[in-house]
Amino acid sequence: MSIFITAVMALALGFVAAFALLLGGYWKAPELLKQQILALPGALWAACRMALKGIKQTVLASFRKRHALPAKFRDWVACDLGDHPALQAWLLSLPEPGFQALTQGTVRYCVDLKIELSWLAERHLDVAPPVQQAAKAIVVDYLQGCWQAVCHKDGIALFGIYHQLAANLADTRQIDLRRRLFTRLAASGLSAPVPPYELIMASERQRQVLAAKAIREAAAKDWDAFAKLLAELLADGGEDSPSGPTA
Repeated sequence: MSIFITAVMALALGFVAAFALLLGGYWKAPELLKQQILALPGALWAACRMALKGIKQTVLASFRKRHALPAKFRDWVACDLGDHPALQAWLLSLPEPGFQALTQGTVRYCVDLKIELSWLAERHLDVAPPVQQAAKAIVVDYLQGCWQAVCHKDGIALFGIYHQLAANLADTRQIDLRRRLFTRLAASGLSAPVPPYELIMASERQRQVLAAKAIREAAAKDWDAFAKLLAELLADGGEDSPSGPTA
């Protein structure tokens, strides 16, 4: 887009220059005026080339800086995060694409807080120790959050599924899974048994309400056992056990 705008501006300036030459050369000899007009395309092309060269240099400088930052940030992690050994070990174990993605995420996080990550990575903040410590604490907090999210991603994803089953009865996509989980919970003893006649007489909506209630109670009773059962159900494709009520 910037190149397009520059080219348009250069063309516009060229037309203005041509118009000015025409006005200025109105009383000049026709041959001199003709030479000036014929020289315009070359001058215009030279101006465009110079503008494009400047844009190219700016883009390349920005590209080099952006791709140099992850390496400098990795060096900073290796040198300055010795007081957080577990976090440091995780960061340094990341493959290059993962570390680059994390660096870009950290850059965006810092920008929102009016901080530049390069201030830390390139040690510009060493001149202001209190500010350096504050910026380091902010970056470390973000990195700790990313690390914890990765460490607990399976548990978080499992809780998200539980929440859909227990709280979002309007989502019809979860009806089958809610029914199967209810069956597993009853068979395992994690939920109180429901009389078969009550299930038979209930509408589909009422059965889903009963299943959601049993799911909430089982999760509150023993989250670890509940999470294990739900994970097993998801792993085997949601196949029901042979016994137990059906919601």
